[in-house]
Amino acid sequence: MILKRNYKSNSKDIIYNVAIGNFDGIHLGHRFILNQLKSNKKSSKDKIAVITFYPHPVKILKPSAWKKNLIKFRTKFRLLESLGVDTIFQIPFSKEFSNISARFFIENILIKSIKAKNIFVGEDFKFGKKREGDTILLSEYAKKNKFNLKYFKKKGNQDYKYSSSIIRNLIKSGELEKANSCLGYFWEVEGKVVKGRTKGRELGYPTANINYTYQIAPSNGIYAAWVKIEDEDIWRAAAISTGTRPHYNGKKKILEVHLLLFSGNLYQKRLRVAFIKKIRDELKFESESDLIKQMEKDCKSIQIILKNKYIKMDNLGPL
Repeated sequence: MILKRNYKSNSKDIIYNVAIGNFDGIHLGHRFILNQLKSNKKSSKDKIAVITFYPHPVKILKPSAWKKNLIKFRTKFRLLESLGVDTIFQIPFSKEFSNISARFFIENILIKSIKAKNIFVGEDFKFGKKREGDTILLSEYAKKNKFNLKYFKKKGNQDYKYSSSIIRNLIKSGELEKANSCLGYFWEVEGKVVKGRTKGRELGYPTANINYTYQIAPSNGIYAAWVKIEDEDIWRAAAISTGTRPHYNGKKKILEVHLLLFSGNLYQKRLRVAFIKKIRDELKFESESDLIKQMEKDCKSIQIILKNKYIKMDNLGPL
């Protein structure tokens, strides 16, 4: 897959089937549109492309409302590639870019630069200065045979519409099973193992501290998860603790990984943590003995939930 950090197409022969949006999370609604693009391919010259923006427009236009990404760009890239996307046009977003008109975006970026032939968007897609552009304006150009346009209603399950905002709220409230049902895969965080206080090792439950700052964090508590260590092709069963460690009067929120039935040095290793289910909220205990007993119970509960010591799964995971 090709990543272009601009909106320039270098080939006159390529026919771009384009989806436009932030694609935060690559949830089932996004994948429906991408699958429609794939089914529209007619020849080897047809390429599937995604036009997205970095940083997220909300981060630039309304910093106080910014809630962080669902997934890192590294994860987004991996998911889009696995879904058959050939090219990502990652447009740098700035206050200056936010002031371009909707017609400029269509005429100079979609038509002149990218040379999009087929454009697929959600029915609520907005773009251009003050979000003045919409599917009505795109339809105006489509009727002039500038490109073909398809737009789709929001998809959803019996409980929720597939929406990055809804999924973000579900994760922040610890409802990982519901969030995963909207994503179509296990939501994950990714980061390198950094030096910790080694308190878990002293208690008999060694943990790896993950440094991740660009994604949202789930609600504080204990989770069942699958963890992939870089260069391994398996996902290992794990207990995850996220929070401030109230038993030790901690203040900074951290994410700790305890791999079940594993021994080895994980320092500076990159880990992917796929969250499955929340076990409980984090607690403050009367004694370290009580803490250890609870950790033992947690690990047993997680073993029952996950059933296996390790599994193999692709980038999207087996739901």
